[in-house]
Amino acid sequence: MNIWILNSESGVTLVYQAYQDLMANEDLVSGLLTALNHFTVFEFKQGIESIEMGGLRWVYLEEKGVNLLFIAADNKDVHAEILRARLNIIKQSFIQDYVENNNFAKFMKEEWNGNIERFYPFKKTIDEYYHQWKEAENITTIAEFFDILGIFQQILNMSMNIFSNIKEKERLYNELEDMFNKLKQDPDFIADSELHKITFTRDSGFNIININPSECNMMIVERLLIKLIKNVIKIIKGNLGQKMTLYYFKNENIFSYLVNNLILLKELNLDKFLLSLFLLE
Repeated sequence: MNIWILNSESGVTLVYQAYQDLMANEDLVSGLLTALNHFTVFEFKQGIESIEMGGLRWVYLEEKGVNLLFIAADNKDVHAEILRARLNIIKQSFIQDYVENNNFAKFMKEEWNGNIERFYPFKKTIDEYYHQWKEAENITTIAEFFDILGIFQQILNMSMNIFSNIKEKERLYNELEDMFNKLKQDPDFIADSELHKITFTRDSGFNIININPSECNMMIVERLLIKLIKNVIKIIKGNLGQKMTLYYFKNENIFSYLVNNLILLKELNLDKFLLSLFLLE
């Protein structure tokens, strides 16, 4: 997330606070943003509210009475409404600190000499808001990751029930152990100590629930867990064949589990992966 507070007449940047790198110079970007807003006001009688440009989502808020333009940019997966709400908080805070009861418009027009150092303290205010929002996002992410762990653990449990119900299962268990030993040689597995908490025994199967999301790279862990589950299902399909595999999936209520949890799976972006894994050859 990057924040600009501009003088909308001159295009001068009063405050710029960046949390991600931009390819272009910040002053060039601020000039472009101001020009775009002027153009839309002139052509369409209103300013820009939200645009997508340069792989980012941009939102605008104006305070016309004092010629201020507030702009925020973030990744396109951040909803415009969320980004605008956050920018509005920053806008209201800036107005409270610098505009209200300070005759700001007169100062900017008659007294200001272009020195933006008077606005530097506001960067700390933006920083405090930003870290509060990131902390809240992290809590949500951790909660989602616990859901992912729970789903994967349940899938592994049901898959291992299939192994326990097969008469000639020694060969399959040997394949599972060989596969897991190879997976543990993956550089990502070696690098993340939380992955070392994954255990496997023939009696209890795989245990992944002891992984601590706050102590690991969640993207790497999820990728390795997906690889683990795909390999387990591959062993089942390779040994039982399509017809018997579908029979055991149905007998272990795997399809019912997926259907009953489809909304959660969609929210976690696991629906297509798991449905294709169990339904396709």
